[in-house]
Amino acid sequence: MPLPPTDQHAVQGPAVYLAGPDVFRQNGREHGAHLVTDCALAGLNGLYPLDTQLDPQAYATPQAFAAAIAHANMDLIARSQAVIANLSPFRGPNVDDGTAFEIGYAHARGLPIFGYVCTNAPTAPYRDRVKDCGGTLTRITVDHRPTWVDEHGLVVEEFGLPVNLMIATVLYGSGIIFSSAHAAITAAAEHLLAPKKA
Repeated sequence: MPLPPTDQHAVQGPAVYLAGPDVFRQNGREHGAHLVTDCALAGLNGLYPLDTQLDPQAYATPQAFAAAIAHANMDLIARSQAVIANLSPFRGPNVDDGTAFEIGYAHARGLPIFGYVCTNAPTAPYRDRVKDCGGTLTRITVDHRPTWVDEHGLVVEEFGLPVNLMIATVLYGSGIIFSSAHAAITAAAEHLLAPKKA
């Protein structure tokens, strides 16, 4: 049986793809519906990954179903004019893998990306994420510079960014990271709905 969408999108405004690991919440559809509603109030048409109606029984293998989900999500991004991405730590200090891929895909398509982090310190440097996840950091000298390494002896990047530089540097507004989904949605609406200059 097909899964029900989070909402029937009635908003005719610019479409925005809502990326992030929120689909893994037990209340993922309900959470998505809130995000879509927040988008609608801002004049945007929020596209949430769980909106795609795919019937698992229609696919011969779990791998075929997984491929269908991936292609459906990429199709939603292709229909969008921007991406709003949850960059919160997921199962460790890093951004969710699927979200990272979607950010790269959207960037390659020339879409603006508005990132947000749902933590008490959304702009804390990446090394704090590592420590907050139980990682052990040690200060050593590499190439005559003091450098943090983790318990495996691998360097922990220090650019003053809360996420990996490859993600942070492609975010709209020179790497701005918002402290909530609402703030990112508002910024996306301001950008997409702003009067076009002649």
